[in-house]
Amino acid sequence: MLQKIVVFTTLEESDIPLMVCGVRVASVFRKELCLFYQAAGAAHSLDIDRQLEEYRRRLHREWPALPVSVIVAPFRGERLATTLADEHEAVMLIAGASRFRQLSRALHSSPVPFLFVNEKTPFHSDFRKIVFPVDLRAQNKDAMKWALWFGKHNQSEIVAIGANDPLKQDRQQVTSLLAALKNLLTRAGVAHKIYKGNRSSLSVHNEGLAAAQQVEAGLFLLLGSSTVTLLDLLLGLPEEKIVKHAGNIPVLVVNPRRETYLVCE
Repeated sequence: MLQKIVVFTTLEESDIPLMVCGVRVASVFRKELCLFYQAAGAAHSLDIDRQLEEYRRRLHREWPALPVSVIVAPFRGERLATTLADEHEAVMLIAGASRFRQLSRALHSSPVPFLFVNEKTPFHSDFRKIVFPVDLRAQNKDAMKWALWFGKHNQSEIVAIGANDPLKQDRQQVTSLLAALKNLLTRAGVAHKIYKGNRSSLSVHNEGLAAAQQVEAGLFLLLGSSTVTLLDLLLGLPEEKIVKHAGNIPVLVVNPRRETYLVCE
């Protein structure tokens, strides 16, 4: 079974930019594009099948070499992403930015990243410049894998911004992570720039987003929240705010609670 880039569809006009994004990602990594519709229950309308089949035919006409499949299923909550990854070989899930809160439970248990895209405007990113804020968490090494894969397969330039924490031991941890990233990218021949930021690990992501908007980045790579508090549930997670303010920059959120599944190269 081929690994899949899964696009969450709603059978509305907003599916078009998501599918265009899916085509580009699937083409970069030479994966199958999968159109997923979240059904309300075990049974669903035949109209859903017809609309998805029409999507599939349209995609085949424009990109005949790209394998496209369809899944209609009632996967929900924490099992949504794990089922798509474990049973259907998903390695990335693409969804509209407006659906972040709806999909947050799935993200928190997901072994594959979510790519959130502004579905209200045409999709134009080529993922050539990727901004990656690095805080002190060791799980950034999982997010580094995606920086490496985009660099190798898409010739993307990686721009990393390291946190500037007040405590020496925290600064040393960030320095160690940046050194590991530099070594990883250098060995693979991936173009990169690494900067020391001005913000601490708590807010370097906001500094990174501002930089991404300034350089008109094609992708913002983000390590998600390690813990979720009651306040986060009420006010929204930090990554939700990033996605909301990213505009037309796609945001790839890697879950730090699970080791990310590998992309077969």
